Amino acid sequence: MIILENIHQADFPLKWADLNSYRNSDSFRKEIYLKDDGNIIEELIFLFYTLFGKLKENLIIYDKSWWDFCLDTWNADKDQYDYEIDTKSKETQEYLKMLKISSIELGFSGCCKCKDWDTFLPIILRCIVSHQAPYSPIFCDAVNDFFFYFHYSGSIGLYYKNENNTIKELLENASDKYTLKS
Repeated sequence: MIILENIHQADFPLKWADLNSYRNSDSFRKEIYLKDDGNIIEELIFLFYTLFGKLKENLIIYDKSWWDFCLDTWNADKDQYDYEIDTKSKETQEYLKMLKISSIELGFSGCCKCKDWDTFLPIILRCIVSHQAPYSPIFCDAVNDFFFYFHYSGSIGLYYKNENNTIKELLENASDKYTLKS
């Protein structure tokens, strides 16, 4: 089953976003933290569905280098990338298999649409929380003018251009269930 679909869009759609330094984006920023100390991956998945479940059809996912998401794809001894699945951590193996199943081309940079959130989220969150991946892909809703990313600590960073009705509802839900910081 295809988990990700390449939508053939190389550029990040929100022109106000600074992908080199999110804090320099021409936007507002909120951090949303989990309150519970349970299973961080399960809690982040629940956070995703609580806050973005109704919006997931609008979401696209951007990565500047999909195949280089996990650190152990870099072979320091040979000074080159290595995508041989068998020599990687369990987390990276699952991630690389997902890219292959989804026919994401080697070296692809750009936007994808998720076709199976229940499979995708645990795969990437295991990579992020275990530090196999140093960063999160960026989740973007161009319709409602915001983006967010996951952090290994059990939080998400949310950036938005304006506090529209969707953002107001999202922040209200977040403040009820999570710790919200500016």
